Amino acid sequence: MNNIVNMFNSNASDTFGGFGDADFDIKTTPVLFDVEQEEGIFQLREADKYVTYRTDTGSCLGIHSARHKAVAPKDVIKTAREIILRSGLNTEGITEQIAVSHEGARSFVKYKLPAHTYETPDGDTASLGLLATTSIDSSFPFVISAAAIQQACTNLQVFISGEVAVFKGNHTLNLDLDRASRTIVKSLDFFTEEREVWKRMYTTSMEPINACLMFAEIVGIGDQVHDLIFDERISPNEIGRELKRTNSGYNYLWNVYCNTYVPRLGNTEWAAYNAVTDYTTHADNVRNKDTLASVQFKRQQDSISILRNFLRAA
Repeated sequence: MNNIVNMFNSNASDTFGGFGDADFDIKTTPVLFDVEQEEGIFQLREADKYVTYRTDTGSCLGIHSARHKAVAPKDVIKTAREIILRSGLNTEGITEQIAVSHEGARSFVKYKLPAHTYETPDGDTASLGLLATTSIDSSFPFVISAAAIQQACTNLQVFISGEVAVFKGNHTLNLDLDRASRTIVKSLDFFTEEREVWKRMYTTSMEPINACLMFAEIVGIGDQVHDLIFDERISPNEIGRELKRTNSGYNYLWNVYCNTYVPRLGNTEWAAYNAVTDYTTHADNVRNKDTLASVQFKRQQDSISILRNFLRAA
């Protein structure tokens, strides 16, 4: 579930809306367990661990050591808002999109800053995007990363030319918000560098067989597809038919590449790159919808190193 809010002034308390699915409180309590003293008689003891749970549903969100200080997602969102508003970035027309997964153990907040919008090589436009992520189950720390959001297709264009994360912290307690805000401004430099990479990709050809191999790596079947191509002499188009029933992710990539991006952009690195960002942003082949936001985030993060390896322009 998502909560999208339009914001038009610089006062965080007045500007931002609610917290959507992240609007819940948490509590932390010691983990207790039974120890049998003698037959049929048990004693309740306290473990050296603490469990964090939602106060509204009782769902367990994570188990930690006594030193860990869990922070509620809505408090993390408040911190992200303060960092962005203090950064000096032009926040006119900014939008915020909130999503949670794993019953609230992981949260994702995407910001789109339309005041920082640039033309892409194919004539579309892309706006600076910031993604704030945090987790109570220790899947990842509090991170604000930079990307671009393409206007026509809303693909999240992950940056592959340099560092993606512009701010990282173990938790949001006692953060130096001014220092964090100064760091966020680096996202504009990353965006400028990335636009130069996009220009090179737009004019750099890419053989379909290499796009095929890249897509296979993205979905984790690189060795299988490599063997099909080089040992069994199967063409990329035939591989799609071969894997139709076994890997929906690969087929999504190959179909959107052949039917959407190659006709418009040719056999270029830019076409293959857009197919990947389309897949990581929109492909919805996830059985448990509670984990959808987390799966999409993992796809985006996992694709960065693979894109760097395959795209010469990176």
